Amino acid sequence: MAEAKQGIPEFDEINLEELLKAQEGEYFDRTRGGQDNIGKAIAAFGTKNGGILLVGQEDLKQGGKIFGLVEVEFQQEFSNAIANVRPTPLTQQRIVEYKDLKLAIIRIQDAGALRPCSYNGVYYERKGDTNQRISPEEVKRYHLLHGLANPEDMPTHAKKSDVDEAELETYSEIIKKSKENLLQSVLSEKGFLTVRGVVILSKKPDDYLEGAFVEVQRYDSVMGSPPIPIGPSVKISKPARQLIEETTRIIEQNLPVSRVYEGAKMIQSPAIPLSVIRESITNAVSHRNYHSHEHIRVRIYADGFDISNPAAITPRMWEDILSMQTTYHPNEGIYTFLNPALLYEGKGEGIWKIKGELAKLGKAAPEFKVIGEAPSVFYVRITLSPAKSKDVKRQKLEALISKKSEITTSEVMRYLKVSRVTAIHMLNELASQNKLEHSGSTRSSKYLVKRTNPG
Repeated sequence: MAEAKQGIPEFDEINLEELLKAQEGEYFDRTRGGQDNIGKAIAAFGTKNGGILLVGQEDLKQGGKIFGLVEVEFQQEFSNAIANVRPTPLTQQRIVEYKDLKLAIIRIQDAGALRPCSYNGVYYERKGDTNQRISPEEVKRYHLLHGLANPEDMPTHAKKSDVDEAELETYSEIIKKSKENLLQSVLSEKGFLTVRGVVILSKKPDDYLEGAFVEVQRYDSVMGSPPIPIGPSVKISKPARQLIEETTRIIEQNLPVSRVYEGAKMIQSPAIPLSVIRESITNAVSHRNYHSHEHIRVRIYADGFDISNPAAITPRMWEDILSMQTTYHPNEGIYTFLNPALLYEGKGEGIWKIKGELAKLGKAAPEFKVIGEAPSVFYVRITLSPAKSKDVKRQKLEALISKKSEITTSEVMRYLKVSRVTAIHMLNELASQNKLEHSGSTRSSKYLVKRTNPG
C-alpha cells in the first residue's frame, strides 16, 4: 500500500492477494465488519488522507483470519455507517470474491477542506495503523485551519478522463471561457473532480457521488390515493443540464395535455407548462444536499407530480426563509453553470415563479415544504387540480386592500389573525396575480395596491 501516498489506488490497481497480506497503516485498514468499525474507519480516513478499508478479515495482529461477509448484512451496515459520518467523505465500495467467500473493499477519499469527520458525533483521525479519537483542541485546530468550507469543493474519486467532453465544450461556448479554464474551476488540489465538477460535467455522476441521480416512477392513480405503479422506475444519471432536460421530457410526456381550438385548428400544449416542470427539477438539483447519499425521487400521477430530494435546510430555516422573504443558495458554483444554460431558477425566485405561473392558469397552488430534521427532505407537489374558490380570509383580505394604497404583512396578521408565513403567502399570491406590488425586504417590506384603470 506504499503507492497510496501518491493517491488512493483504483479498484483495478488493487491486487487482492497482496491486500490480504498487507500490514495495516496510515492508508490501509481491515475489519471483520460491523457498522461502528466501518463508520469509525471512514471518519478517520476522511479526516486524514483517505485510504482503503478491507471488510471481512480480522487484523493481522489478531491472526488475519479471513471470515468473509454476508453481502446483504454488509450493505446495511455500510449504509448505516455512512449515514452517521459528518461531513461524509466520498466513498466507493466493491464486493470481491475470494475462494468461496465474499469480501468488501471500500475506497475513502479525504474530506479536503471539510475535515475533520465524525462518526456518531465523535471525531476520528487515522494515526499510524489505528483510528483514534480527536481531542477538542485538535478539532478546533482543524476548524481554524480550514474554516467554513463549501461542500461543492469536496473532492471525489472522479478524474479528468471522466468528464463528458461534449458537455464541457457546450459550457465553453455558453460561458465564453476556455475548456481549460472551466476544468480548473471544478478540480480539487489533487486533480480530482470536486462535487461540483461531478454534478455538472461527469459522464455518469452516481459512479462517483452516491445518490447523484434521479429516479422517476409513474403511477396509475391520483395524488392522495393508494399508489399503483406502472412498470419499473427509470434511473437517470447524467450531467446536470442533460439530466434536467431528460427528466423534464419524461414528466411532460406522462401528463395530460391541454387542447385549444382556433377555428378548425387544434393547438395542443402540456397541461403544466414546461417552464414549471423544468424549474421544479432545476430547483431539486441546485438545492440538493450533496452530503447526503439519498437521491432525487420524482413520482408522476394522473393529476400531477411530486419531487423529493435531500434538503440542505431544516424546517426552521425554511420557515425563516418564508417569513423573512430571504433566499438561500447552498450550491452557488452549480448555479454558475446552470444560469447561462437557461436552467437556473432565478436565484431564489424559482418557487415564486412556479406559483405565479400556476395561479395565472387557475391551477391549485403548488406545495413546498421541508420534512424532517437532519437529514431533511424538500418536497414539491404540482397538481392539475383547479384552484379552490376564494375562502373567507381571502375575501376579507381583498376587501381590505380595496380601501388602501399599501399594506404590510403585520397588518394582515392582525386583521386576519394568521401567522406571518400565511400572511406572506396570501400577499405574494395576490402579487403574482398583479394585484399587489412588493416593495422593500424582510420585515419592513410592504405591498403597494395596484388599481385597474377604468375603461
